[in-house]
Amino acid sequence: MNLYLAPVQGMTIAGYRNSFARIFGGIDAFYSPFVATADHKKISTSLLKDILPEHNAAQVKVIPQLLGNNGDDFRIFSSAIYEMGYKEINWNIGCPFPMVTNKKKGSGILPYPDMIENFLDIVCAHKPYTLTVKMRLGLESSEEGLRVMEILNRYPLGGVIIHARTGIQMYTGSVDPDSFEALASACRHQITYNGDIFTYDDYIRVSKRFPYIKNFMLGRGALSDPFLPALIKGKTVPPAHKMSMIKEFHDEIYTYYQSILSGDKHLCDKMKEFWSYISVHTDRDGKLMKKIKKCHTSANYLQAVNQILCSPDGWSGTPLR
Repeated sequence: MNLYLAPVQGMTIAGYRNSFARIFGGIDAFYSPFVATADHKKISTSLLKDILPEHNAAQVKVIPQLLGNNGDDFRIFSSAIYEMGYKEINWNIGCPFPMVTNKKKGSGILPYPDMIENFLDIVCAHKPYTLTVKMRLGLESSEEGLRVMEILNRYPLGGVIIHARTGIQMYTGSVDPDSFEALASACRHQITYNGDIFTYDDYIRVSKRFPYIKNFMLGRGALSDPFLPALIKGKTVPPAHKMSMIKEFHDEIYTYYQSILSGDKHLCDKMKEFWSYISVHTDRDGKLMKKIKKCHTSANYLQAVNQILCSPDGWSGTPLR
């Protein structure tokens, strides 16, 4: 069984991946946040800086992800990535955000199987790397996904990751296991399940419902509970050790952002995003997030968060909200 960390735009960047892998473990591969393809004849390293080998620990398996709907542009970007040493590249046709879907990219391309076919005709011609796909059930309905799967089945893909929601759902509402099952059953490629695995019990429920699924992708669940992947793999961490590990993780992420961001405001804003996930297990009464949201200087921020980071019993094994 393999566990993958989902690409979360702006969060799961190189420094985050490196620290997560070293401190918590449990993840077999980390999918990088997408790089949007464009009409470039030559790819600047600045466009691919997050996946540059020098920014990523050698022991951390990274799978780059590209977003786009033009096969020629994708081939140029994927060639540059392959030359960096990557043997697998993921195509994002699942992003649900309107700024992406309105351009017929991400899950916005799912209602257009002809576009997907034309894209794959170009990309799959003599590609030297493994191409995988991350998709949703559809943009508006699961019938769209079934039509797309008929297309995907015709091409030599390394696997398909299915988030069990439609694009218009974004991250709201419930996953649709029945539609996932229909789509997975129609797929001739290796399937990875993605969607709403926040606890060990969630994982058990999904794995029992789909015993043939051997690959699982964790997103918000792992960002909220970084102990979850290792727990699923059978490794437990004593409760007394958890807050010291969270503090080590926090401090590394803080130092990393401090090195790449300019000014306290940007730093505080990024750390607020970090806590928007972690606080699910640390903020019992909501007061911590209220304090963090008011912070605009690093000094005020550190004063606010150190109260919980230095508390040995600050971590709750079950989500607090």
